[in-house]
Amino acid sequence: MFYEIRTERARAGRGTELARYMDETVVPLHQERGMRVVGAFTVADDEDAFVWIRRFEDAADRERVLAAVHGDPRCAAVVDTLSALSGGTASTVRLEPAPRSGLR
Repeated sequence: MFYEIRTERARAGRGTELARYMDETVVPLHQERGMRVVGAFTVADDEDAFVWIRRFEDAADRERVLAAVHGDPRCAAVVDTLSALSGGTASTVRLEPAPRSGLR
């Protein structure tokens, strides 16, 4: 099992729009298609950042879920809107829980 912390960055001044779109559209779409989203956050000191944490059982689970999301007919419109809000800037960090972590 592993987690991904994904940070989406809005174009300057569009952070509120990005956060609303992520919370109302992007995250629910991913959840509908089987992704486990542990949490979604705005960043206190960075109004143009939105962070969400995703959980996968293994690499095959990640591939399966992302294929389901990308195969959804709504995905193209979501990608277009995200690109307009963010310019496609995002980063992902993969985390594996330590043996005694409460998130195992």
